[in-house]
This record gives sequence, structure tokens and C-alpha cells, in this order.
Amino acid sequence: MRQDHLDGLVTFVYVAEHCSFTAASHQLGVSPSAVSQVIRSLEERTGVVLFNRTTRSVRLTEAGERFLERIKPLVLELSSAAEDLADSSNTPSGMLRLASTMPAYLTVLRPVLGGFFERYPAIDIEVSLDESRVDIVQEGFDAGIRLGWQVERDMVAVSVGPELAMQVVVSPEYLTRRGAPRHPRDLLEHDCIGYRQADNGVVERWLLDNGTESFHLAVKGRLICNDSAAVVSAALDGLGIAYLASGHIDHLVRSGRLVQVLEDWGRPAARYMVYFPDRRGISCKLRLFIDYLRGAVPDAQEIDWDIEPLQP
Repeated sequence: MRQDHLDGLVTFVYVAEHCSFTAASHQLGVSPSAVSQVIRSLEERTGVVLFNRTTRSVRLTEAGERFLERIKPLVLELSSAAEDLADSSNTPSGMLRLASTMPAYLTVLRPVLGGFFERYPAIDIEVSLDESRVDIVQEGFDAGIRLGWQVERDMVAVSVGPELAMQVVVSPEYLTRRGAPRHPRDLLEHDCIGYRQADNGVVERWLLDNGTESFHLAVKGRLICNDSAAVVSAALDGLGIAYLASGHIDHLVRSGRLVQVLEDWGRPAARYMVYFPDRRGISCKLRLFIDYLRGAVPDAQEIDWDIEPLQP
């Protein structure tokens, strides 16, 4: 067999798995145009069209599907052998691509990144921040970090980060102007900052429980956001009461920039999870990263939000 017959097979498998030149390029660490050129060259050498391409999608042809079925196990075995070889060198390296929400980044990642980089100087990390659920396989990520209830059931998930609790918080300025709610029912008479879930478009209801009574409230207010960082900003600006998970807002409460109200009505929140598909096993760099996260006990650190309250 000529050497050039093997060229492009790994790229072909990545494009076929993700149905995307862009996602494959992220995984391979090259440009989408380079991936497209490799596939075009492979098709020219084989004399077969492997993908049907449109401006919106990339799909295998019938011949491409047969080709993938034959070569995928072999390519994955070669990739696994290369990964094992890299592991044995005792110098883990490469780019780790993570999909995360902003609160997950601030609560789980930010406190430990400096220490991780110091311990593993050859591992780089790219973090993509998005409130909506991301198909990490389709988009070419190594793993994602989300709250447990946001993780698809077919993923392997590992809990990381501190234990969280849902809190009702408000700025001192708002308390001076409107007073504090004494009971969950009082929230219906206040301006509450809504959070519209990015994945399904539903405005989050506030679940409050004191062990004896439970309320599931559809609160009202003049502002709804689909980004949790924007909800924090709005609360700091005195625009209303917010319902947020602890962790990334703890230092704001400690410093008095936000005040927790209805403290007896808090409830535990879902833990953050690192999740990944198990179809091809876990890479060395991802395994080391998860082990580091689980071994670290990050104290709450000061987060510079760089936010100034709006002037009246």
C-alpha cells in the first residue's frame, strides 16, 4: 500500500463523527479550510465522493458510510495506541477544549486553573462559554461543565466543585427603596429578575422550601435575562431581586454588595459536573484535569466583576 493512501483517514473519521468541518478542525487543531482540503484530496485519490455538502450541513454519502464502517475501528485503535504512547512519555500535552457556563467557569474552573497550568505546563485549555446546552461531540469539545440536571443521560458525568445552594439575593440599594420580603409570597409584590433558560426558552420558576412548606413561584419583574452573569449584574445595579446558585456570588454576599434574604427558605442546588462521551474512552489530559479538579478544594476567591452600579 502506498503511504498516501493512508493520508486523511483520521480527518475523515473526525468529520464523519461530527458532521462538521469546523468541529473536526477544533479537534485536530487546524483550520476548517485545511480539513476541507484534506477531504477533497482523499476523495480525489479514491475517486469517490465521501460527503454530501451544503451550506448548512455535511453528510456522508452511501459510499462514505461504507468506508467509515470499515476504517473507523482501525483508526480509533491507532489513535488509542498513539495516546498510550503519549501517556508513557510522562509529559501530558495538548489542547483541552471545554464547554462551560459562566457560573461554572467562575465557581469550578477559575479557582484552580493557575495551579493546573503550573503542574501541567504542556497542557493548554480553551473554554467556550455558553448558557445553552452544547453538543460537545458535534462541536468537537473534550468535555463540558454544567449543572447535573443539564447533562444528557448518555454522558459520563463526574461531580466537581463545591456544594451549592439556591439563594434569594438583592442589593442594599433595592432594600432601602423597596424593603425586604419576609415570606416567599411577598416576592409576588416585588421586582424579580427573571432568568430565561437558553435551551428551552422557559422562564425559571423559583423553588423555595423551609422543610415544612414549599413554594414554586412564577415571579414577575421588569427584566428577564438569558444569561446568569447578566442577572448578577442587574441585581448589583439594584434592578430587582435575583434567584441564584451560590459559589460565584459568595464573595458579593460576604462583602455586602448583595444581601441574602429569605435565608430560611434556601435549598440545595445541583452539583456541577464534568461530562464527556465514553465512546472512545477518556484522554490522558482530560483524566488528569478531572483528577485535579476533584483533588482540589477551591476556597471562594475574589472575582473582579468590573461592574459599576448604574447611575440614577
